[in-house]
Amino acid sequence: MASIFLVNPISGRGHLDAYARLYSRALLELGHRVVLVAQTDAETISYLARNAPALAPSFAFFSVDQPNRGGTAGTESITWTQLVSKNGALDILLRSIGVRYGKLRSQMVRIKRALGRRLLETEFARALNLRFHSDVSRISFNPALDCIDTVASISGEAAPDLILFLYLDMMAEQPRNIAVLDRPQSAPWAGILFHPRLISEPTKPVEGYFKSAKARGGLFLVPSAIPAYAKAAPNLHFALAPDVADLELPTEPSELAREIRKRAGDRTVVLQIGSIAAHKGIATLLDVIAAADPARFFFAIIGKANWESFDEHRSRIRSFYANPPKNVFLFEGYIASEPDYNSIIQACDILYAVYQGFNSSSNSLTKAAGFRRPILVTEDSLMGKRVHRLKIGACAPEGNVDTILEKLGWLAGQPKDTFDFDAFQDEQSIEALKSTLSKALGVWLSAAASTSPHLPRN
Repeated sequence: MASIFLVNPISGRGHLDAYARLYSRALLELGHRVVLVAQTDAETISYLARNAPALAPSFAFFSVDQPNRGGTAGTESITWTQLVSKNGALDILLRSIGVRYGKLRSQMVRIKRALGRRLLETEFARALNLRFHSDVSRISFNPALDCIDTVASISGEAAPDLILFLYLDMMAEQPRNIAVLDRPQSAPWAGILFHPRLISEPTKPVEGYFKSAKARGGLFLVPSAIPAYAKAAPNLHFALAPDVADLELPTEPSELAREIRKRAGDRTVVLQIGSIAAHKGIATLLDVIAAADPARFFFAIIGKANWESFDEHRSRIRSFYANPPKNVFLFEGYIASEPDYNSIIQACDILYAVYQGFNSSSNSLTKAAGFRRPILVTEDSLMGKRVHRLKIGACAPEGNVDTILEKLGWLAGQPKDTFDFDAFQDEQSIEALKSTLSKALGVWLSAAASTSPHLPRN
């Protein structure tokens, strides 16, 4: 049994919190000890109590801000600004505009309280839109590693055999942050990278943290990332992980799910759910809605809107939200409960995911297969290849309203047994994740004694 510390750098975001739950369960079922370090436990304790109660003694949670508060019952909620250490994201930004500690320390604290949440939410949105261009306001490794050090010293927890970061996309790459990973007391680490840089920018260097001497490798959801990173960092081990999804449902459908179904009547419900941002093809979706037969199709758009991403379409989309057509249901907000989120998917007939310029993996496919709802995605994309190969929906060119409407009509008329949902669900299941983790951990843990740098420091 190894001691694996999972680090979830951003709590309060469904996809990442779901990964905290699912990866905890997978590692526990593989026989490992799991310690989750995060802002909150993301309901992992209650999830394990429902789904794997016998494994609870091998799991612990510690707050990144209050590492002595944790365990197996109850959680401590902290503010987002507390997630940022004194060497972290907000300080980097403030120093860049000339704010220093000393006499301005109290003013700085007030600025942090006012701006911290907004700043990190903005950076999260940029990550989703693949627009990271600098290290400013990325998250330092300090808070999580300091918490791990404290946990090991005061709680009786064994030091980690491996640290697994559940979301590397927002982590800082500056040399001083990489040095934090390499301090003598730190454990070897690996992590998940949702949007690997070398896929979209093949001439760029690998992410800076992979230069850490204690890096062991990473997990990707994009198949083409594996050979690219194996070539760029041959001493690290990278593996392809399934895009697992939490498929729990509430005992009763959520209020939103009931309202959508009530208003739709016998019309086909087309659902766009999740973060509402430019890369989700929202501008095209508005054109589709305008051209669709309102007596046949009912559209639901559910999720927190990232208005900054829409650029020239922002005014039009805001006007749409202010006065939506009668065959549209809008909810502009974050769905905190995963079961409620899932009940909304179950209430729909077709998932809409004709994204724009997006060639990464999407949890929407796994949700669609899990709830046996066909999905419409973009041609010539990773999502399109997966939908076509395992026949769980249809594909259309991004921006092509006529073809999108044609495909929606086709999907609406197909019986459920037309689609191979079971094969896709098996491929992206928690069992598939356990297989991937078992093999990757075998390599990462066997290399744990190595302390030599893998990549030049430049």
